[in-house]
Amino acid sequence: MRRLARGVKTESHQLYGVLMARLSSCIFEWDQHDYDELCRAKAAQLQVATTEARRYLTRDELALHCRRRTRPTQEIVLLISALIDSLSGDAGRDTLGVELFDTDVMTKIWATEQKHVQCLQDPDPDTVQLYTETGSLTKGGVRLKTYRCGRGTVSLESFHRHLVTFIPGKHHGFLENQQGTIGYNFSFLFSATDTVSVCYES
Repeated sequence: MRRLARGVKTESHQLYGVLMARLSSCIFEWDQHDYDELCRAKAAQLQVATTEARRYLTRDELALHCRRRTRPTQEIVLLISALIDSLSGDAGRDTLGVELFDTDVMTKIWATEQKHVQCLQDPDPDTVQLYTETGSLTKGGVRLKTYRCGRGTVSLESFHRHLVTFIPGKHHGFLENQQGTIGYNFSFLFSATDTVSVCYES
């Protein structure tokens, strides 16, 4: 998401927030069972129809009670391509007439990033559990499970972006970079359970 954001002319553009929110929905989807249960609980709590209750769900509630997973690779590519097209040219102008994208830059970025979309796929759930059930609470008479996610997307993205600026040398070469990357990734692998402490060097 941050790499695609480099194709935007300015982050102060009125449609920048719309772009980032929609990018997230292009990449991730909520577990349908968790989402339906939360909607049912919210509807009972507010005494409204289930379809109407969806409008009142907060980001915090979704993160606490619903697991997320990445969409299939081809679906992500199609959705992001459609999003970029929908906000390009005149459709992406703000009230001052400024376009959201630098078209040439965004075209080059997306042509490159499409090759890496497959890297976004979640690991095999039989091998790595990204979510840990931490408890439950009752809302509107419906018992909802609570979860903690070990994905750590924002920090991991920042770390990998920082690696690009590393300059291999006598005291900090390629192998040291790799050691730091592997250690950092494993620390997030176990962060969902807190059962293993990982020490690593970078």
